[in-house]
Amino acid sequence: MKVLPIALLCTLFFGPLGILALFWTIICIGRGDFLTAVVSLGFAMFCLGFIVPFAKVVPGKLVPSGDFDDEGTTIRPDRGVDIPLQVALLGQTVACGLFAVLGPLGMVDIPVPEQMRFYIPFASAVAAVMGAPILWRTLRRGSLHYLRLTPNGFTFVQGSRPQDGDWAQVVDVTDASPKQSAPTPNSIVVVMSDEDVLTLSAASFTPEGRALRALVRFYWQNPNCRDELTDGRALKRLAESSRRH
Repeated sequence: MKVLPIALLCTLFFGPLGILALFWTIICIGRGDFLTAVVSLGFAMFCLGFIVPFAKVVPGKLVPSGDFDDEGTTIRPDRGVDIPLQVALLGQTVACGLFAVLGPLGMVDIPVPEQMRFYIPFASAVAAVMGAPILWRTLRRGSLHYLRLTPNGFTFVQGSRPQDGDWAQVVDVTDASPKQSAPTPNSIVVVMSDEDVLTLSAASFTPEGRALRALVRFYWQNPNCRDELTDGRALKRLAESSRRH
């Protein structure tokens, strides 16, 4: 997947909107219209938080974060990607929720075309309802998604339902599902013996997910090294692999 064209398009579209929303926030605060200021600020957080991660993803300057305990190692996305996206999610959920309620009541000074006076608040309500559970899971987990590796197996935590697997049941660790003719961009694909295919989006961890995919493959193929997952050596191995990839 070509990231640069997508980054340019998103930046050109969301960047000016975010800056405009930020200026409108300042103006609204200055005149004491705090409800509009909160909605406008939320929109600015969404727009700018959405494009900031490209500054790390496009040049490939990603450094995953992680920690370990006696049971295993947890690997999270680069904080320079994960935190702005959390900010964007928070801004979107708050702004859309408030606008869905206050917009039809005329309590926020955000112009809406006459023909869209029903559709935009309705779309805002849908976005808020969809965003709220994702925001709750993200705040509870500490990141949008993460990978947990233990001597016994692994867990992909993303979306509403974590995916667990046992090393003994793994058939392959790759970037493409057996049912696909082309690789899945930026992903770790684990094929299980029962033909289940578990996938984790890894673009926010390491460039194109290569180093993280290599780490998962290493511990699958080298069970004698899995004790590294409980003492911090796995994170050092990932750092070394990231430099090579």
